Amino acid sequence: MSQFVVTYISHTPELSEAHVAALNTQLESSSSQCKISQLKFISANAADVYLCSEGPLPLTELQSQLRGLIDSSEDVDIVLQRNDNHRQKKLVVFDMDSTLIYQEVIEMIASYANVEDKVREITDRAMNGELDFAMSLKERVLLLKGLEIEPLYEAIKPRLEITKGVPELCRSLKRHGVKLAVLSGGFIPFANYIKDQLQLDFAKANELEVTDDGRLTGRTKGELVDGNCKARTLLDLCQKYSIAPEDSLMVGDGGNDLPAMAVAGFGVAWHAKPRVQELAPSRLNTESMIDLLHILGYAK
Repeated sequence: MSQFVVTYISHTPELSEAHVAALNTQLESSSSQCKISQLKFISANAADVYLCSEGPLPLTELQSQLRGLIDSSEDVDIVLQRNDNHRQKKLVVFDMDSTLIYQEVIEMIASYANVEDKVREITDRAMNGELDFAMSLKERVLLLKGLEIEPLYEAIKPRLEITKGVPELCRSLKRHGVKLAVLSGGFIPFANYIKDQLQLDFAKANELEVTDDGRLTGRTKGELVDGNCKARTLLDLCQKYSIAPEDSLMVGDGGNDLPAMAVAGFGVAWHAKPRVQELAPSRLNTESMIDLLHILGYAK
């Protein structure tokens, strides 16, 4: 049995045999310890290449050997995994903003509340390392103090745009008995809305504190859903559903998704920030998230 599988997923509708042959040449030249044992086209835009190593070879070492090829490939995502029975996951956990949906909800709320400039300033400070996630969330939520909660929710929910391929992906995974969850650093009413739209099994996000007359206090309540919380919750879900952690997958685009990727069986950076793509176990930058099925070992 082949020890590793490399999946090529093209950003275009078709992955040609010539392109695969060129990638295979680069693949074998990148690692003198591995030889291609089998090639299998699994859809018009994806192929699996099975590798055997001549001796013991850790996945991390092979990943390092292939890093240059993975980073230099602009029109094909290259995903390396062990070829074992843990490839088809039993639990898939998603981030929400810029993953299950195209938008960032906090920016939509800022627009609704006419505080876009102030939120952008906080975002810039966070990106410059002046604020951590907890502090940036606290400052952003404080800007919302006094807003009526129900009109806010009702104005934004219909505008949430689900990422292309996500509904089909979720339906397919559900048919295979996979548990699905969304863990968001955003806010629970929107996470629950997306959960209901996609028929997910679980949702967790931050909760906004509300006064008796339905206005925001400018604070959150309960556990902060940051990267560490996402990692803990993923493991809790594994225990809840009697699923081994190696049979779980985390999909997200931000740095606060990396801790959950680290404890899951595998991780996928979906159209992520450059640093996240570099640190995540794999990356996917295609037009439709239905291509995640190829990473999980399913053929179209």
